[in-house]
Amino acid sequence: MKKHNDQPIQDVLYKMMRQGPLKKGFYDSQVKKIWTEKIGKLIQPQTVKIFFNSGTIYLTLNSAPLRNELLMGKDKLIESFNKELGDDVVKNIVLR
Repeated sequence: MKKHNDQPIQDVLYKMMRQGPLKKGFYDSQVKKIWTEKIGKLIQPQTVKIFFNSGTIYLTLNSAPLRNELLMGKDKLIESFNKELGDDVVKNIVLR
């Protein structure tokens, strides 16, 4: 008798994207999506560039006061990103 391993295709694809060579691009796109959707309309226009590499989110902002505010709440931002990603992948945020 065969066992069935029925899973929704979305779950299978999500697991595939989080492993192997696709992992880097997956997390980079997810970080950008989370930043755009969750941060809000006030901060998004001040964001020049955002990307994720090797556990670090690099944020380039065009506002020094905003950069200082985010720097003070960096730990909370890291926690929020990891919660949204469902994994402990973000270790640091570099604000430029």
